[in-house]
Amino acid sequence: MDTEPIPRPKAIDSAFQAVLASIAISAVGTVVTVLFDRALLTQLVTTAMEGVPPEQRLSPSAMVGAMQVILAVSIAIFAGLFLLFAFKMRAGRNWARVLLTIYTAVGVVSFLSAMASEGAALELIWSLAEIAFGITAVMYMFRPESTKYFAEHKQRRLRARQRP
Repeated sequence: MDTEPIPRPKAIDSAFQAVLASIAISAVGTVVTVLFDRALLTQLVTTAMEGVPPEQRLSPSAMVGAMQVILAVSIAIFAGLFLLFAFKMRAGRNWARVLLTIYTAVGVVSFLSAMASEGAALELIWSLAEIAFGITAVMYMFRPESTKYFAEHKQRRLRARQRP
């Protein structure tokens, strides 16, 4: 009886696609606005090295290169983690749905505070698109058929644990 797959509602597939779009926009936006902005990275390095004695300072270009590598690895790890969450959500794991919802809520608050402090800066367009897809995903993840899907998966896992 529990061997046949639980039918996945269209809303879950739509939420999955919206999460994928949000991840892609976030990664591309971060690459474009931060990783490729050598002037910004040079300014960050220069500011960070202000308290370091001159004889102990590294070359700013070497530091910028190191920051770019660290940022690239961080972007890849971040995207990979959220891909994992998206696949787990699509597989009926409620914890992944909750994590994606929390991330979206934090993103909305961050976006609104950035809008309030900076105004409509061009860099925030990436965030707006990311947030729009995130909100769309959350709306799909909490539709009644989606909630039923997560509940069915939970019930199946509970029944599987109770078997000898």
